[in-house]
Amino acid sequence: MKMKFRTLVSLLLLSTFTFGQEKNKILTLGTFHFHLVKSQFGVDFDINSKDKQTELNELIKQIEAYKPTKIFVEWENSKQTELNELYSLFLRDTSFELIKQKYGKNETMYFDSEVQQLGFRLARNLGHKKLYAFDHIINEPNDTVIAAIQKANQNDLMNDIQKEFGEYAQTIITKFQQENSLKELLLFFNSKDLEDKLNSGYISLFNKAGSSEDFSGAYFVSERFRRNLYMYSLIQKQIEKTGERILVIVGGQHSAGFRDFIRDDKNVEKVELETVLK
Repeated sequence: MKMKFRTLVSLLLLSTFTFGQEKNKILTLGTFHFHLVKSQFGVDFDINSKDKQTELNELIKQIEAYKPTKIFVEWENSKQTELNELYSLFLRDTSFELIKQKYGKNETMYFDSEVQQLGFRLARNLGHKKLYAFDHIINEPNDTVIAAIQKANQNDLMNDIQKEFGEYAQTIITKFQQENSLKELLLFFNSKDLEDKLNSGYISLFNKAGSSEDFSGAYFVSERFRRNLYMYSLIQKQIEKTGERILVIVGGQHSAGFRDFIRDDKNVEKVELETVLK
């Protein structure tokens, strides 16, 4: 009886301690890849234009007010050393010339992506010594799921997938064509409607791919889920204390996938982007 009582008291104390802890705040900034807009969507977008740079500086000031204590960027976790070296070069020359000299002026992922243009500049302004890499690359079975649909003669499903994801892509292209404001583009990529459309498409459509004996569709969806889950795990593992103010700069598809993880993570409190970008 005494042992049971001590166990009960311990559990009550643990519960009190857990619920009394200050939660970490987390702001996910779902974005498009600044350096790939033209190749991915076929529209002109120059992050180095005078207007975009002016607006980018204003957005950085607004995010600074959130006072992030750690900035996570979509860079392979296994290449943290490379990220550290890039950031060190940037701190020595904020014009990115040293980075261009090392990697070449055509390797825009090293100086024109949101990692550098947004993440590096923000980290420098805040006096951060490093940024945190959390990407985890997997080989997604894209060809396998298409083959399974064809083998099962799921022509209607294929048409539905092409229609839904085609409309999704066209919505993004139209937004780029009609919207010049970087802030409005970012708010669009973080909108609940866009997140819902992306998340529901995988469960509603791809998960059904294949015959009753073939779960290629479910495997395809689970691999996308797994990558997001691994990425979120890498964020969790690099939060070392409570009371942190986390900023996660990540592609919009991943940000949409993180939504439920953040909701179910009792250690964090989600900060909505529209409360920061005013």
